[in-house]
Amino acid sequence: MSREKRAYLIVAVLSPLAVLALWTFVTHQKAVAAIILPPPEAVFASLIDMLQRGYSGVALSTHIGASLTRVSVAFVLGSILGTIVGLIRGRVPLLDAVFLVPSEVIRPIPPLGLIPLFILWFGIGELSKILLIFVSVFLIMMVSAHAGAQSATVDTLRAARSMGANSVQTFRFVILPSALPQIMTGLRVAMGTALTILVASELLGGDRGLGFVILDASSFFRTTYVFAGIIIIGAIGLASDRLIALVERKVVHWRGKQH
Repeated sequence: MSREKRAYLIVAVLSPLAVLALWTFVTHQKAVAAIILPPPEAVFASLIDMLQRGYSGVALSTHIGASLTRVSVAFVLGSILGTIVGLIRGRVPLLDAVFLVPSEVIRPIPPLGLIPLFILWFGIGELSKILLIFVSVFLIMMVSAHAGAQSATVDTLRAARSMGANSVQTFRFVILPSALPQIMTGLRVAMGTALTILVASELLGGDRGLGFVILDASSFFRTTYVFAGIIIIGAIGLASDRLIALVERKVVHWRGKQH
C-alpha cells in the first residue's frame, strides 16, 4: 500500500471517530439538552432495543426490508430509464427538445411539494412511495447520462465513422464509454438522493419502513430512536455508495489514468 493510500485510509477511519468523540464530549458536558442531542450511548441503547424488540410492534428487519424494497425498486427502474432517455437525448436533438422544458420545470421542485399530488393521483400505498423516489432518481440519471453522451468529441465520432463503424458500434465503443464516468457519478448521487427522499415518501402513510420509524419517533420526542433510524439509513447509504464506487472502478477502469 502506498503512503498516499495509507494516509487516506487513516484519515477516513479517524474522521468519524473524531466526530463521535466531539459528540460524546458535548453531550457529557450538558452543553445541549439530551432531547435535542442525546449522548451516543443512549442512541446505541435504543438501537439495541430496536434490534431486540423492534419498533411499534414490528421487527427492525421488517422496517429495513420495507425501506430497502422501496428504494431498490425505484432506484433500479429510475436509473435504467433515466440513463436510456438521457443517452438518447444527448444524441437526438428533437427528443432533447421534447424533454427540455418538462424536466427542467419538475427538477427544482422538492419531493415534499409533490406529496399532495401523489396522494391524490396514486393514493397512500406502495406505488406512490416508489414513484416519489423514482421521479428524483430518473431526473438525476437523465441529466447525468445526457451530459455524458454529449461529452463524446466530434473528432472521436468522425474517427469512428471513418474506420467504418456503424451507428450501433459508434454508440457502443465511443458514446457509451464517454458517458460512463458521468453515469457512474450520477448513480452515486441518485442513491444518496433516493435514501433522502425515502423519509419523505414514507410520509404518505403506512407503518413500515425506516422513514416511518424516524417520523413516528420524532412525533413523540423519542430523539434517541430518531438518531438510531438516521444512523441505520446512513450506514445503508455508506455501504451502497462504496458498492457503486467499487463497480465504478471496475467499469470505468481508465478513469484517472494517464494515456
